Amino acid sequence: MSGMERLLDQLSIYLSDEQPHTIGIYGHGASGKSVFATKLLSRLGESQVNILETDPYVIAEDYRKLLCLSAFPEQKVTACLPSVHELNSLKRDILSLKSGLDIMTIETTWLPAQRLSATKPILIVEGMSVAFLPKSLFDLSICFYTDAETELSRRLKCDSTVRGREIKWIKKAHEARRRQYEEYYQSYQNEADIIVNQSGNDFKIEKCTDILK
Repeated sequence: MSGMERLLDQLSIYLSDEQPHTIGIYGHGASGKSVFATKLLSRLGESQVNILETDPYVIAEDYRKLLCLSAFPEQKVTACLPSVHELNSLKRDILSLKSGLDIMTIETTWLPAQRLSATKPILIVEGMSVAFLPKSLFDLSICFYTDAETELSRRLKCDSTVRGREIKWIKKAHEARRRQYEEYYQSYQNEADIIVNQSGNDFKIEKCTDILK
């Protein structure tokens, strides 16, 4: 059994106790967090799970252009910094669902708005913003990461074929993201209950909470 399948099995058992649970899944771009969240949803069933994606809570690029990093003045500010996330709004929506209130998700150009029902017992909050939220919001937090080479390979595959971006642009953007990830975001990995390294074709669980053992 692969590491991913083993972790999915453990989480499925933990989350199938008919109690409400909120799980946070985060990591840098192309770390594999979205794929894992989708697989966990498939295991548990859509009737039991809401997935709240946090990408819509990242402020628009037009506003980020007004910001400047002292450490990287030549770079555009990326989502590796908490200041570019609408954390209060995200926290409000999480607490609304946990308190029994339905919410409408934020519509974006790539993600239509949808109603999330508070009757579903399991909430998966997935995206980079999770790293900056109070850990008390979650029963479990899972962080994914990869090495720089794997991240670039995945970005090239996705951004060039799906989003039609030029390879030169992707490589330049990746360099900025990686530098800011190492400077500002990487330290948040250690706060997760579970840490998974998905460099290359590996799935290495480097840290796991005792409640899954």
